[in-house]
Amino acid sequence: MSRWPILRYLLSQHLVFLVLFVAGGCLLALLVLPVFLLFTPITMSAVDVGGQVLFWLAVGYGYGAAGLLATMVSHGRTRREFAWQYPVFQVVTAVVLAGLLTGVYAAEALLYRLAGWTRNLQDQRIFDAGDHLLIFVSYLCMLAICLVTGAFVGTAFYRWEGGGLPALLPAAALLAYGGAMTGFFTLPFARLTISGAPAMLAVTVAAVAVGWALLWASVRDVSLRTRVAA
Repeated sequence: MSRWPILRYLLSQHLVFLVLFVAGGCLLALLVLPVFLLFTPITMSAVDVGGQVLFWLAVGYGYGAAGLLATMVSHGRTRREFAWQYPVFQVVTAVVLAGLLTGVYAAEALLYRLAGWTRNLQDQRIFDAGDHLLIFVSYLCMLAICLVTGAFVGTAFYRWEGGGLPALLPAAALLAYGGAMTGFFTLPFARLTISGAPAMLAVTVAAVAVGWALLWASVRDVSLRTRVAA
């Protein structure tokens, strides 16, 4: 039997799909730029605008962890295996996608420079257009927090159904303050001023640790739902 079967499956299947999905979205954004140029001057980064959507897409993808858990357990894997291998997959995914998006920002900067377009980022961003290290760290932290938050909310509702509603409280806190810290989601009452990549990474490690603990609380001893023929 191969070691880390869940992690190996996720990296070889899900990660490849996610990379292709994000890369395809970025490529589409860059390809449609000339069309918009016909009607209005280009002043905003297309990739930066698309990155805003990625915040919620990551939460939604993480929410699907419940279905994956049921599939893995029904095929002989244990809940404990899932509880540690799935979060590792999330961290690897966050690193890979953050690196991909950082590269796209760099490619977009070259494209805008060659075309003579103005390239601005959205006002809430905490990084400058040329600060690739902070771009990478911001996306890494945002993706890690969103993925694990979606995962424990999804598994909580799978385990307790309506009783999973209390999971929305810590989820809201993680998303509100994690989004404010990384500059991807801001609310008037949620402000988290963190300066520098090391501080952001430290806060993210703490937030993800909380998310993993909540994920394990939802996953452990969860019973699978079986359908009974009518």
